[in-house]
Amino acid sequence: MTRVVCFDLDDTLVAEALFLKSGSYHISRWLHAKHPALPELRILSCMLTAIGTRCNHYSALERLLKEYGLSDAIDMASAVAEFRRHMPDAAIYHPAPSMIETLDRLRKDPEVRTVLITDGRSATQRNKIKAAGLEEYFDDSDIFISEETGHDKSHPDVFLRVMEKYAGASEFHYIGDNPPKDFLHPSRLGWHTHQVWPFPLMIHPQGMPR
Repeated sequence: MTRVVCFDLDDTLVAEALFLKSGSYHISRWLHAKHPALPELRILSCMLTAIGTRCNHYSALERLLKEYGLSDAIDMASAVAEFRRHMPDAAIYHPAPSMIETLDRLRKDPEVRTVLITDGRSATQRNKIKAAGLEEYFDDSDIFISEETGHDKSHPDVFLRVMEKYAGASEFHYIGDNPPKDFLHPSRLGWHTHQVWPFPLMIHPQGMPR
């Protein structure tokens, strides 16, 4: 093994908009089951419209609940928690074909080790990884989630951990979508960084890649 290739998850391997879409379907069913007077399609339309216009989907949901007189009947904190911990629908939430092609190619190279570095809550990110079928591309010990490691990518800790684990590697690469967030510390540590832009709707757009 001579090269370590690390990937970001959200908006790199899988569009974060797909997680939000899957969550919107889940919440629309969940809320309708609790309050049948609240139309499932109305909930779904409200949340998807907010996501498509880069508005806060939770705020949009709160306005809808107020419209139906359900603000006091539904605990928004519970709704947010339900959204975050839902298992994404694999029919909706799936990696970009170009990323799968890349992972397949790297998996066949005996001199490459693939690593996943992602910020987020453990349960949410683990569910995403499972739903997207990414477990076959990364050993569990090579998946670094900020809630589990104690540091997000604004801190060099996770990158130093990878370098320590693979001290014999000749090259380290990080592939991500958000240069200010993803590349600061890898660049300082001498890693090669690569920006990708595989999705038309980015949740945190940072400008076109150069």
